[in-house]
Amino acid sequence: MSTLTTTKPYDEVFDGQKHYRTLLNCTARPGTIGQLDDASLDIPPMYSHATAWIIMALFTGDTTYYLGKSFEQVMTQSVSEDCGFIRSETAAKPATAAQADFLVLFDANLLEKVGDIRLGSLPYPDLGATAIVQVEGISPAPMQGSLRLKLTGPGIENEAVVYVKGASESFFATRRELNFEFPMGVDMFLTCDSLSAGPCVLALPRTTNVEFERA
Repeated sequence: MSTLTTTKPYDEVFDGQKHYRTLLNCTARPGTIGQLDDASLDIPPMYSHATAWIIMALFTGDTTYYLGKSFEQVMTQSVSEDCGFIRSETAAKPATAAQADFLVLFDANLLEKVGDIRLGSLPYPDLGATAIVQVEGISPAPMQGSLRLKLTGPGIENEAVVYVKGASESFFATRRELNFEFPMGVDMFLTCDSLSAGPCVLALPRTTNVEFERA
């Protein structure tokens, strides 16, 4: 649940386009922590504002999506309410993980439990899914209980270092397995609501190699 104080209503055109440009910049320059300007919009408590803004920027009526939730969240939050937000704001349609264009994971550690995920094919690697994954924190500096990520690959000069809290080693090991048969694989956006910086996003394209260790 976000505890941020918002100051202006969400504008589908202005905010959506601005957030979309931020996502493009973060994808082109992995390791960049993008800040998504916050706004006022009625979203279900389970969503971070960062997750909601990415959904608003990327989902359309032609989009299919899969929601992944922890057991505790399933017991306290209505699936229909979660889907209702996406349906009313974007007209996107729910689907199985194997069919979905996007996976929305409210718990990063659900990734290894999702099962089949659309990875695309050698002729059409662009058909691989994109995962939007909520974590507890994203920072350029160490945080207690965080993982230190060393990123290398296209868009990165030498290497980039960033710290993520709320995603385990097994999460990043699963990501590596999903992207093993490059160019097939899964692109990712990690999201969090920072009390100091506001809604934040870290892009992890399938082209980015991630080495991880406890900070």
